[in-house]
Amino acid sequence: MLTLDTTLDIPAHVLSTTVDQDAVLLNTQTNKYYALDDVGARFWALLTENNLLRDTYKILLDEYEVNPSQLEQDLLELLTDLLENNLLEAIDV
Repeated sequence: MLTLDTTLDIPAHVLSTTVDQDAVLLNTQTNKYYALDDVGARFWALLTENNLLRDTYKILLDEYEVNPSQLEQDLLELLTDLLENNLLEAIDV
């Protein structure tokens, strides 16, 4: 089960770049692209610096005006999607 204490890893087969303020991810195993809006791109950038989800959550909570429980729910939904598309790996679920 995913929680804010889940440690994440970006697999070697995932490439990413930014276009304007959005992030574009490529799973080189499937050759499928995945786009993240500006908030998702900020989340991705923070994950590349630190793979601890709770730390990323705290930074986003400081940077955006959002209800803490809504941010947690949104992040966990995004993570589920990224995990299902093999763009992230959960190390300690």
